[in-house]
Amino acid sequence: MSICAACNDVVEKDYLECQRCSDRYHFLCLDISLDEGNKLLVANNKWICLSCSNKQPKSSDPVRPSTPTGLADITFNVTRRKVQNKLEIVQASTARMSDSVSRSDIREEMRSVMNEFMSEMRNTLNLELRELRDQISGFKDSLGFLSAQFDNLNSDVAAHNSTIKLLKNENEQLRSEVAVWSNRVRQMDQLSRSTNIELQCVPEHKAENVLCIVKQLGQVVKFPISDGDIAYCSRVAKSDPKSSRPRTILVKFSIPRIRDSLLAAAIQYNKDNPNKKLNTSTLGLDDKKIAIFVTENLTMENKNLHAATRLRAKELNYKFVWVRGGRVYVRKSIETEKVFIRNMDSLNKLT
Repeated sequence: MSICAACNDVVEKDYLECQRCSDRYHFLCLDISLDEGNKLLVANNKWICLSCSNKQPKSSDPVRPSTPTGLADITFNVTRRKVQNKLEIVQASTARMSDSVSRSDIREEMRSVMNEFMSEMRNTLNLELRELRDQISGFKDSLGFLSAQFDNLNSDVAAHNSTIKLLKNENEQLRSEVAVWSNRVRQMDQLSRSTNIELQCVPEHKAENVLCIVKQLGQVVKFPISDGDIAYCSRVAKSDPKSSRPRTILVKFSIPRIRDSLLAAAIQYNKDNPNKKLNTSTLGLDDKKIAIFVTENLTMENKNLHAATRLRAKELNYKFVWVRGGRVYVRKSIETEKVFIRNMDSLNKLT
């Protein structure tokens, strides 16, 4: 591969070769046209480059030139081309140096700006991170406090639950005991009335003698009663003051046997005289027939239970409802067994 001695570029065509040093030069580097260069090649002119021309011995004849005029011009052009190339190289180097300095300054300035920016950002981030760490630390403290409070609350709740459970058990036990004692009190209250009877719906008169009415009742039902059999006899206040029914006559006998015998005699009389049951006419109190009822003296709770049982029995078509010894009984028919109504719960279970 040949290189141009003037521009150092590759030489492939359109060039002249020095006949002495064999260096090659572009037509363009020699500042000759393509036609001129081809003419020199056709003429087979032995061209010599400037370097070899300077090495040629000087002629003693000052008038005669050492080289042909055309060749000298070409050599001059080569020298000028080399000078121009060197100037261009120097200018390019200078431009590159100037460009390099400018870029270096810019990079330095940008680096300074970036460093300043990064420093400010770092300071800002550090400040914000410090505040964030302080907040997180505060949150941790608050969370720890809340966690401790929650643990204490759980402990208190567990203790309270245990206490509540214990109190519930005690309450159930106390309720059971209260129910037992209440039942005993009701039984004792009812037992204290075991010698009492009530005469209900007996008309009231101002000058009446209730003792005579009771003795007359004994005569009618064929169970004579003496004054010594009666411990107490009087009308009692109404449970409902607005009721139009006359006040009930309460009779207390000396012993329960007399009470039970009188009740049995009254029941038997009503059975024997279904069309003429005990009334005011049979007792000689009034010509107008008003039914009179002879019943046991029940406590208020048993009275309410008896009234509720009568309504329930009517709904369920029970034929018999009665009281014996302060207890309420029902029977659906003659063939069925009697049912003891202990309380409202047992009444609700009635079918």
